Amino acid sequence: MTKLVGILNLTPDSFSGDGVAALPQSAEERMDAMIADGADVIDIGAESTRPGAVLLSPAEEWKRFEPVMEAVAARTSTVSFSIDTRHPETARKFLKCFKNTESVFLNDVSGGKDSGMFNLAKEYNTKLVLMHSLTAPADPKITLANDVNAIEVIYEWAAKLVEEHEGNIIIDPGIGFGKTPVQSLMIIKNIARLKSLGAPLMVGHSRKSFMSLFTSKKADERDPETVLISDYLVEQGVDYLRVHDIKSHASLLRIRKML
Repeated sequence: MTKLVGILNLTPDSFSGDGVAALPQSAEERMDAMIADGADVIDIGAESTRPGAVLLSPAEEWKRFEPVMEAVAARTSTVSFSIDTRHPETARKFLKCFKNTESVFLNDVSGGKDSGMFNLAKEYNTKLVLMHSLTAPADPKITLANDVNAIEVIYEWAAKLVEEHEGNIIIDPGIGFGKTPVQSLMIIKNIARLKSLGAPLMVGHSRKSFMSLFTSKKADERDPETVLISDYLVEQGVDYLRVHDIKSHASLLRIRKML
């Protein structure tokens, strides 16, 4: 059964225009709305990964997380939480806020470039999401070569990780991170290739710029297109969908279950 991962951006510069800039009240309202709409996991990020975003130090990043952690801890009985970070230092502080970390996710946007993430996941027995990326933040000028098979590049990268690291690894192909729009779409169309690895898959395609291939809408207006792509991904057996619009996706899953 596909699970829904809701996006909570504690940033002032989210590409999709949904950042709450670490305001506790706004973050709580956003969390409660996603829980009510049917989120299985809430993924919290404090460092924007959009093109041109300013990188944060671990201390600067935690300064954005800290004001909302009391609200997070109060909701752990109703939803799982994930931290979207590339810093093991930040992830450790996040994990220390939970009494039980078995249902907590570490979402590493750098794809495991820092071995500290693997050590943390093992120490705290958490799930570890590894996203394929060439750069974080994303840089549209740095992409896979046009003549390479993008899905095979990601398959080889993921296969090595699955073989080398035991534990709760989840693979994210990193739609839009170091891929052209055409490559991102090709990865989605061929996502079954990654399913053959046997590891759970998470896809974060929501409102992404590759949708410019078939729509001229602004990022925050692309939810209908996102849901249509999600329907295909569910059909292909993707385990986690990381999306902005939880309500529409919960409706999609309910309808599919009835058909």
